[in-house]
Amino acid sequence: METMKHRLIGFLCLLCVCVLATGCESQGRVAAVQATLPPAMVRQEAPVADAEGAYEQTVMMYLPSLDGTRLLAVPQRVLVPASEHMAKMLCDVLLAHPGNDSAAAVGAGIRLSLAERESVEVSGKVATVNLSASAQALSNEQFFTVAQALANTLCQFGDIQYVNVLVNGTQPGLNQEGTLPAGCFQMNMREDLAALWSRASAPVSQNRRVLVVPLYYPAPSGKGILCEARTFAFVSTDIVSLTQSLLDALASEPVTLPGMPRCPDFRALLAAAPAVEERDGRRVLSLRFQDAMNSTLIDAGITRSVMMASFVYTFTSFLPGIDGLEVYIGEEQITSLTPSGVYRRVGETISFPDGVMSRRDFREFLLAECSLYFLDESGRLSRAERPIPCRDAFNPRAIVRQLAEGPQAYDSKSGLQPVLPRILTADDLLGFSYDGNVLLVNFSDQLAKAAEDMDGKAVEQMVYGLVNTLCCLPGVKRVAIFVAGTQPETLGGTIFLPGDFMPSPNAEE
Repeated sequence: METMKHRLIGFLCLLCVCVLATGCESQGRVAAVQATLPPAMVRQEAPVADAEGAYEQTVMMYLPSLDGTRLLAVPQRVLVPASEHMAKMLCDVLLAHPGNDSAAAVGAGIRLSLAERESVEVSGKVATVNLSASAQALSNEQFFTVAQALANTLCQFGDIQYVNVLVNGTQPGLNQEGTLPAGCFQMNMREDLAALWSRASAPVSQNRRVLVVPLYYPAPSGKGILCEARTFAFVSTDIVSLTQSLLDALASEPVTLPGMPRCPDFRALLAAAPAVEERDGRRVLSLRFQDAMNSTLIDAGITRSVMMASFVYTFTSFLPGIDGLEVYIGEEQITSLTPSGVYRRVGETISFPDGVMSRRDFREFLLAECSLYFLDESGRLSRAERPIPCRDAFNPRAIVRQLAEGPQAYDSKSGLQPVLPRILTADDLLGFSYDGNVLLVNFSDQLAKAAEDMDGKAVEQMVYGLVNTLCCLPGVKRVAIFVAGTQPETLGGTIFLPGDFMPSPNAEE
């Protein structure tokens, strides 16, 4: 009897070893493509539409001390919108903060707010904050303090490193004459406000003034404009000298934006010196170029509309008091443009009845980079950056649309292959929602049909291409995939689908 018991125990142990070995082998098949943990079971309901999710996070609000000598970090629990950059939310919370026992509200008693809904733009680690007209009541030093508070608050997570502050769409500058540019603000917690203001507002002398400039370069394939912050030393703050320096800067090759088309020598193409004119209470920068400007832009692969967007955003971001631009090429004044390569407004004529172009006219041209995972030559997932409209950079549906389009010539990496089959499009995404740090995506049964025609390795690559890409979105740590409202046992008979997936740690960055 005892022998039978020992034999039974031995048989059960052997059976457990076999089951464990089988499980390891099964997990190994997944890891052969992208090593990751198997998904855990999930009980969430499949989303049937796009949901605006949010997650809680503790952030720091930088408020002036009661004596006004420094900025203090005040912790604040906030609700972060999941499908957009948190910069606007941070600005709203900071500007509305009443202060506490040790810190005062920003604005020195003036109620500040953002100018409009789309008043915070983020591109290339630069955030441009557009304050409403109430900020015009601030003194130059008070404006400086508000801008530094915004910079410290927005730069705390590292994805933003520079902050440019406008008032009602115009760069106010740091003196009453409107001749001293502010440049971009950076995070600074080491020095007190008096020292920072003293250096920033020092009278212009023969010494060079070093400032950080937001430059908006034409993006590849005429898709729009991308921002890069660069540090320059200016020998003069005269408006003509500053304009010429900015033209030279745009003609130079960007440092952190690879693959951008090279702009021509704009100063050599000028037909007259830049000038500033008063138009119905507005200050307009006038640029006159030679006829050769047209052919030179064509040779450079830059469309007129994108080049004008580059000029308008660069000059109005940096030059104090400039509300808009007028541009002549030869005898022709640009009074309308018809974009051809941008993401939105393609073929739609943009008119400037008075010949003055403003930031609002080119808002759709501003791009930010998103991360997408495709396959390299060895079949390994590889991360590429792609410029897309700023408002889309954190939206799961927009990101899936970009992934479904496959690799493009304007991506940061070349030689990659699609990770999604052609029959799968963004329209097959029936909806998405958030459950904490888990992003739930519900695809049509087209996902299952596509998997039936793929081998096991291709199915696993498709799943982890989706997961890795979507986990690049802020606040997303895992992804749960549904097919027509359910989670089938397997996808393509290869990969266990129920639960949620963590990103692969072995993908090429």
